[in-house]
Amino acid sequence: MSKKKIYRYFFDFLDGQTEWLNEMASQGWRLVKCGQLSYEFESCDPGETEYAVEFVAHKAYSESKKYKDFLDTLGYKTFYKNVNVGIAVGKVKWRPWAEGKGQIVTAPGGYFKELLIVEKQRDGNPFELHTDLTDKLSLYKRVRKSCIWSAGSMFALLIMCLSYAVINLTSGAYLGAGACLFAAALCAAYGAFWAKPLRRISAKIRTWEEESKTNA
Repeated sequence: MSKKKIYRYFFDFLDGQTEWLNEMASQGWRLVKCGQLSYEFESCDPGETEYAVEFVAHKAYSESKKYKDFLDTLGYKTFYKNVNVGIAVGKVKWRPWAEGKGQIVTAPGGYFKELLIVEKQRDGNPFELHTDLTDKLSLYKRVRKSCIWSAGSMFALLIMCLSYAVINLTSGAYLGAGACLFAAALCAAYGAFWAKPLRRISAKIRTWEEESKTNA
């Protein structure tokens, strides 16, 4: 049995990651382990498995663990996966867009456990964890909030870095200004990376909202 390890990070952590995992499965690779930036696969029959990705970062760890255990009882195989959304200080992370106890997570707990990758054996039936339109809208609106905070925090840091660059330039501290401009460029890049899936998610939400009005 062949094995491979791939290092990737998904800003489009819901749809983009789901599409990639299913593409790997269609090529004959099933997921066996996840790291923070790694995916470990073993060979299987092409199309033997299929995947869905569930967002659980808004939940308290006890709630996401209960949901994971429930999916396991249904015969699915589940993996926790990180997104690193939120504001981290040491081993504590604040998720301002989450619900109740889900706003604060610690290590080991729910730290690095914002997603559930769900695997099932392909049986010819569509694999969707959420089929109800209301549930889909609720899920994607939560994901949109996390992306808005992630992109917004990067652009806020961008403005701060540019401000410090100007201060350094006016005081003749050119080395400091250069460092600030470099940091600003990184913030702009990361903000743009988060903005791309945000546009895709927002488009889906608009489509489903129009559909829900039509069906009302």
